[in-house]
Amino acid sequence: MAIVFRRALCVSLTLAAAVVAGLAASSWAADSRAASDRIELAAELPVRPVAAVGVVARVVGQESRRGLPITLGNRIASGPGSGVKFALDDRSVVIIGPNSAITVEEFAADRVVLRLERGSFHLDSANPGNVYVVLPMGTVTVKAATVGGRIGPDTAEVALLSAGRAEVAGFGGQSVRLEKIGDATRIVGLGGPSQPAQLSPQRLQDLIGLTSQIAAR
Repeated sequence: MAIVFRRALCVSLTLAAAVVAGLAASSWAADSRAASDRIELAAELPVRPVAAVGVVARVVGQESRRGLPITLGNRIASGPGSGVKFALDDRSVVIIGPNSAITVEEFAADRVVLRLERGSFHLDSANPGNVYVVLPMGTVTVKAATVGGRIGPDTAEVALLSAGRAEVAGFGGQSVRLEKIGDATRIVGLGGPSQPAQLSPQRLQDLIGLTSQIAAR
């Protein structure tokens, strides 16, 4: 009789352990599904860059028409048939023509870096240091002068529009200086800039395009 009782007790304990294990497995599976749902839901939420938290955009200038602030690192773009004119805090004036885009990447008392992504530009620099205009094909270094330029599909043209001096360099290291009003150079592809040549008034107006009209506003 004692033997039968012990066997029955063993069976009962085995069944109880199986039930507990089954419940634990079910609970673990449910938790796993819940965790998976939370991960998928989190993946669908918009991600906010950590670097942007608590960072205040630095204002470095003002758009001329509506008085909107120009902030460091913001991309400024224009549509077809229009342009944008803005003044920087160093009293330099920048104009971009239609279908153009530019960014103020650096701004200091003696150094300003502008990056022209596409289109045309007109820069009247009042900075006592250098203003660098970075193009897809090279760079333009301007000091207290007015310079205009335009980016084509595979070319960049730059002209000196006032007394002063500008240096145009290709990414290969070659460079030329523009020292006379109307001096212009061209960069094709990744090659170096061409030797400066005087532009005709008509060609100069074509190079600047609508930016001259925007500059007069």
